[in-house]
Amino acid sequence: MTRCLVIGGAGFIGTAACKELMRRGVEVIATSRSEKPYGTFTSHRVLDRGDEDALAHTLDEVQPDVVLDMVAYQGRHVAAVLRHLRGARYVLTSTGSVYPQLDGRPAREEEFTVQEGMLPEEDLDYANGKRWCETLLVRQSEVPWVAVRPPIVIGPGDPTLRVAAYLQRIEDGGPVLVAKETADWPAVIGWVRDVGFVLARAVTGGSEVEGRTYNVGFGDVSVRGFLEAAAAALGKPANLVEIPAAELPWPASPYSVGPDDLGSYPIDRARADLGFEPSGVGDCLADTLPWYQSARPSHKGYADRQQELELAGRFA
Repeated sequence: MTRCLVIGGAGFIGTAACKELMRRGVEVIATSRSEKPYGTFTSHRVLDRGDEDALAHTLDEVQPDVVLDMVAYQGRHVAAVLRHLRGARYVLTSTGSVYPQLDGRPAREEEFTVQEGMLPEEDLDYANGKRWCETLLVRQSEVPWVAVRPPIVIGPGDPTLRVAAYLQRIEDGGPVLVAKETADWPAVIGWVRDVGFVLARAVTGGSEVEGRTYNVGFGDVSVRGFLEAAAAALGKPANLVEIPAAELPWPASPYSVGPDDLGSYPIDRARADLGFEPSGVGDCLADTLPWYQSARPSHKGYADRQQELELAGRFA
């Protein structure tokens, strides 16, 4: 039986990955900073991944076949794992944010640019931190690795509440703002269960997946298509209003991208190597809407709804 140590396995995406791993017969040992974590796994260890001595002790105690790292976002996090990992695969949960400005080109896996120079000592923003996480993997050859680049992830319990930002606006019946230039581009979004599936396949796949990176998401679904499906599921009109991306307040439309960003998020490699086929938007909504309707979360940007209505009036 494969033994997988999941660093940060009690989080939003980590829980989905642990469930999929256990469904595949993998022994899952999850870590978190909490002594009473939420999630499903074979066993649990308390770990502050910033404590390298504790990390080394956990790796020595568990002796995993694979480490799935859900929470590394600075290069030093990956460097610490590489210093102590022997004879095991390292699967990094990266992000679609690692891609550079693509001027509307597809964000294919090879578009990633390895960083130059020495690892910065200071903390970096999320995207640059993840770029360095991947760079350190590419630069070394001792530890076999796989990196998965999730998009904006949707599902029940989404801590960012970005999906709630749209559902609140659809429910109130007013306009929902989207970027005019990119509303029909394939969106960089995906269901948490699909992300968990791809992570599990990265853990359990053969040597052919090592040294490879993978996008995961809905594929060809646009922001407009997703929001129209969400409106239909809520029994409301979509009422989308297109705003030039330069004038669009990000909190009002967190799935929108600008015309200089990536033009699509291809998943061909995950399809070919991992047998991934994205779920339907309807399945994602059927999973997500009961949580939203029960918990009634509110996205922080909704506080500026009146300004959005005034902006929409200029373009409707």
